[in-house]
Order: sequence, then C-alpha cells, then structure tokens
Amino acid sequence: MDIQSDIIGIATDENTYLMSNGVKKESHMSWIMAAGLIVNAAMGAGLLNIAKAYDDAGGIAVSSILHAIVVLLVIGAYAILFVCCDKSIASYEAFVLVKCGKFWQRVCSVCIILYGLSITFFIIIGDQLDRFLTFVVGEHYCSHWYLDRRFMIIVTSMVLVFPLCFSKTIKFLQIPSMLGVLAIIYVVIMVPVEYFVHPPKDVIIKKGPDSWTDIFLVLPTMCFSYQAHVNAVPVFVSLKTRAECVKATLASTIVLICSYCLVAICGYLTFGITIDHDILMSYDPKLLPVLIAVIMVAIKTYTAYPVNLFCGRIAIDSFTTSNKESSIKRRVIIVCLWFFSTLVGAVFLPNISLAIHYLGALAASLCLYFHIEEQWIYSWHNVLSISIAIFYVAVGVFITLLTFVQSLMTDIGSKASTNKNIC
Repeated sequence: MDIQSDIIGIATDENTYLMSNGVKKESHMSWIMAAGLIVNAAMGAGLLNIAKAYDDAGGIAVSSILHAIVVLLVIGAYAILFVCCDKSIASYEAFVLVKCGKFWQRVCSVCIILYGLSITFFIIIGDQLDRFLTFVVGEHYCSHWYLDRRFMIIVTSMVLVFPLCFSKTIKFLQIPSMLGVLAIIYVVIMVPVEYFVHPPKDVIIKKGPDSWTDIFLVLPTMCFSYQAHVNAVPVFVSLKTRAECVKATLASTIVLICSYCLVAICGYLTFGITIDHDILMSYDPKLLPVLIAVIMVAIKTYTAYPVNLFCGRIAIDSFTTSNKESSIKRRVIIVCLWFFSTLVGAVFLPNISLAIHYLGALAASLCLYFHIEEQWIYSWHNVLSISIAIFYVAVGVFITLLTFVQSLMTDIGSKASTNKNIC
C-alpha cells in the first residue's frame, strides 16, 4: 500500500479528519481550547520537578539562561511542524510517514507507544493520594485495606480516567484538558504566594554550578516540561487556519514559560538547596493550601492521561491497515490493553521510568530535512533549512543519550524512586 493510502486509512478510521478532496470536515476547535490541550499535555511532572532542576544546575542565573535556550528550541520545533504539516495529515505518525517514509514512521510510532506506556501518570496520582489521605485520615491510613495506595490508584483511575480513554477525536478531550489546566494553575499561583506571604529565612541557594557538567542536569527536565509536539499535530489539524495554530502555540508557550519560571524561581528561593524533587513534598503537608495543591495535581494528572493514550492509540493504528467495520472494536481492545498494562505497572513496579521523552524532536527534524529534499533547489534558504534540521537531530540525540545515562546512573545509585510512602 502506498504512502497516501496509508494516511487515508489512518484518518478515515478514526473519523477525525477527512482528506481534502472536497469532503466536508467536522467542526473546528477554537484556538483557546487547542492551547489548553497543548498546555495540559506538556505541563505535569516537570512543573513539580523544575525547582529541583534549578538547584541541580547551579542556581537561578545559569538555569534561566538554559531555560531560555530550551524555549527557543521548542518554538523552533513547532515552526518545523508548521512548515511541513498540512490538513491531510491527521496524526504525528502520518506526518512522519509522508515526509520521511515508512521506516522512520515505524520508528516514530514505537517511540510514541513506549512514551505513552510510561507509568508516571499513575505514580503521580498515587503520590497525591498518599498525601491527601495522610492529611485526612492520619499517617497510618493504609492499615485500612480500602485506603491502600494500590487499591486507591486502581479505583480512582477506573472511575475518573478509563471512561475518557475511548474518545474518537482529540476534540472530545478539550473540556477535561481545560479543567486540568485550571487545576494546575492553582499550583503555579500557590508557590509564589507562599513565598511572599511567608518569607523564608536562612535559605542557602547556589550562585553557580559545582561542576560545569552540572548544567546538563537541568536539560532533561526542561525538555520534558515542553514535550507536547506529538499532541500538537492532531490539535493543529483540528484548527481552521494556520493563524489559529500560531495563536495556540504562542498562547500555550507563554503560559508554560510563566508557569515554570514562577514555580522554579519562587520555589527555589523558598527552600534553596533543601528543595525536594517534588516541590510539594517540601511544604508542610498539614497546610490547607498545600492539600488543595495536591488535589489539583491529581486532577491535572487524571485529565492528562487520556490525551497521552489517544496519541499512543493512533501510533498503534499506524501499524495496521484501517478497516472501518473493525475500528470501534480495535479501539476498545487497544485502550483496554494500554490502560490496564500501565495501571498494573504503576501498582506493582512503581520505580520504572522510561528515558525516551525526547525522541519526538528527532522525527520533527527529519521531517524538515525530507521536506526540503522532496523539491530540492540549491539555494541559501534550503541550505539553511537542512542545517537547522541537522542541528535539531544532533540536539535530540544528545539529550536522549544524556537522559538515558542520567536515568541509568540514578537507578544504579538506588535513587530512582521519589515515592515517600507513609506505610
């Protein structure tokens, strides 16, 4: 089957976006809702960890410079998607298939599937449930079997997450995603408010890195904090014009930058070198504002998982030949296998982490390369475009290997677990 028919199959199967041969498409999403989807996909565990990343990298000055560089790279990656993407492409995998061919599309799909199978969503939910139950019931809450961490993860996820995972289109998830964004904004506001209302005393902060290699410790967290390019393609296609794509991108990027900077700077100034990997764990869990923040993080995580699963489901679909009659059955099977496998992993293997969050940058950059190569005309414009693509591939490879090595060293040092179970 040729490339174009593969794309038609993927798009038609999900009834999300039809090809542009005069066929009417479904109603469009507003750019505000699109921005909410991107923010909800990107903002999560990175927000809780970024203050610690600032400490690891050597303080606010160095980290802020690196943060600015990462933001420029992220905006550039979105620009690559703008250049290469068109309305006939319904998913990130289809995007890679058209521009790079079937081999790279398969590689991209595997990476997205592995990324989507990350169990960190349910682990974060478990952490928040631990803190909430400690506040409400007491430190020995898990002596009751019905309040056990594993049981509560299963029950709450089945009730609040599982029903949202069967959506045919990503547009269905715009309302839950907006709710998740509003929930996480509370955390963004709470951290600076606590800093100014209760000024810290005798806080030790770093003025520079202990070693020049420490500056690389912040890169994985920052890249992960802006990772939403896989989600961006179906979101962009659901918008009416490219102008709205630009609005959604700029709005989401501004929200992310402001949120991360507020939490990172104010959080680090509040706790200094004693900051925890999860900033909420540095606060007194008995404080009401902290308890509300815990609940908000849980709500955000509940609403983010279905978006991640949606992109993973499309990635799995890219391996199969679409069949309209079996699309619903296949969707149910994929969702069930995906959901329960990650749920079981979070319940029984809470220390697993996957260091493949940044491979999407490689695919986007390869797309720019092949996009230029399709109609190659020797010019400075095309030479510059190829150079940018090669640069992004190099950066993506570097960050991927860096993250893998750091994760491996952390696991060897028995520091991978950030869970602090009370009992």
